[in-house]
Amino acid sequence: MSFAQRMKDALPHKLKRKVREVRHRDDHGLYGAMLSLDENIETIFDVGANVGNLSLAFLRWFPKATVYGFEPATEMFAEMSARIDSAGFSDRFRAHQIGFFDKESQAELNLASQHGANSLMGIGDAYHAANPGIGISATEQISLIRMDDFVRDEGIKHVDLVKIDVEGVENEVLLGGRETFLDKVDVVILEISFVRHERAEGAHLRLFQTMHDLGFAPSYLFDVEQGGPETPWRLNQVDCVFRRM
Repeated sequence: MSFAQRMKDALPHKLKRKVREVRHRDDHGLYGAMLSLDENIETIFDVGANVGNLSLAFLRWFPKATVYGFEPATEMFAEMSARIDSAGFSDRFRAHQIGFFDKESQAELNLASQHGANSLMGIGDAYHAANPGIGISATEQISLIRMDDFVRDEGIKHVDLVKIDVEGVENEVLLGGRETFLDKVDVVILEISFVRHERAEGAHLRLFQTMHDLGFAPSYLFDVEQGGPETPWRLNQVDCVFRRM
């Protein structure tokens, strides 16, 4: 961690919050979404945490929060854990090398040439067209469990925020955590891809329907990723904040 970042982390939280409110007031990305959340939230799930970028942001923005980072890939999990420890937040971070799904199982994770694209899914035509430089470089056996089982076994009573970025299997994660989302979760930040599944499959529609059935409605869209004008199907993915109705 850089000296400048250490100095920033050492500032009183109230001062950091004021600076962020001024700096990101007109931000239409993740920071704008985070400013809309109660700074005193206590429990955050980072599902598909990768190397921990968002986990670190959550730990810095929400000083009372315990962040659970879930990352099944061995290399990414090790880097995430080391980064959180180096930043001095290990006391509020719970690292778990598992993935969530709609059933407990072992599965093959496709490790992509760009690690943020690791996925249980292969690379279909739509995804390849939108991301021609990304391929599968290796595979790894990983453990998958249901979020409901994890929450029950850990005795977790409430989750203020769940962020889900799992490259195409978001609906399975939601279904495996149905009771958790119905009874314990306030806000969900969900990545919605329009290219992981072929558009005709309507996977994006099922995600919105699942969130509605769980009692949530979309409140904010950010980080819209679009392709160039050479294709009529320009919309690749978007992040959506859902709040309990």
